[in-house]
Amino acid sequence: MIIEQTKNIMLPSISVITVVYNSVDLIEQSIKSVLEQDYPNLEYIIIDGGSTDNTTQVIKKYEDKISLFISEPDKGIYDAMNKGIEYAHGEWINFMNSGDCFFTSDVLSKVFSSEIDNTIKFIYSDYYVKRRNRNKRYSASMEKGIVLHQSCIYKKSLHKDFGRYYVSHPIIVSDYLFFNVIPKEYCFKTNNVISINDGNGISSGSWIIPQKYCLDYVFQRMSLFHMFYLIFVGYLKRCLLWVFNKFGR
Repeated sequence: MIIEQTKNIMLPSISVITVVYNSVDLIEQSIKSVLEQDYPNLEYIIIDGGSTDNTTQVIKKYEDKISLFISEPDKGIYDAMNKGIEYAHGEWINFMNSGDCFFTSDVLSKVFSSEIDNTIKFIYSDYYVKRRNRNKRYSASMEKGIVLHQSCIYKKSLHKDFGRYYVSHPIIVSDYLFFNVIPKEYCFKTNNVISINDGNGISSGSWIIPQKYCLDYVFQRMSLFHMFYLIFVGYLKRCLLWVFNKFGR
């Protein structure tokens, strides 16, 4: 038993944070996914935005296994994520929000199975997204701007260096903005897929893609013409889909 405790102390501490609001149908699978991790040096925090459905009742079933549970109104997902960061004690942070799950029960152990170089502060991986009857795998790339926060584990100290998530209601890509200011030499891609994610989360909203394109232009991943072209094509597709759904058949 003493040997096991010594091993645990040597492992980096990880704070997994789940942000949730009115997600009674999805929250339990996310909680179970975190609690089933076999990684021993783990802190689990749940930040609820004052849910008015039965979300909090589901969370309370597991309250004795949760390090910290807070339920109060907030200013949106990034405000809640910032609260989680404030309370986190771990050296490393992961956000596994409601509807999202770790890919396997041993993924954290696999990621930290060998010593991480001191220069590495941001670990990310490919990820799966649930699409109807199948799960689609996406190949993550910091260079191409393809990264999802559920499949990222990063040092809390990065927020001291680069600030917290920007909180503004129209902005729904604050995590993507934060990831883009992290120096590439801090980043490491692991071969272990970290997460499988809900395809209907906030990141699936109609404004997420145009905002991402704007940031890709700011960070010189695409030209101004290409940005407007992609936004226009996306808008046209949504219009055609709306017309088909309303007047089709």
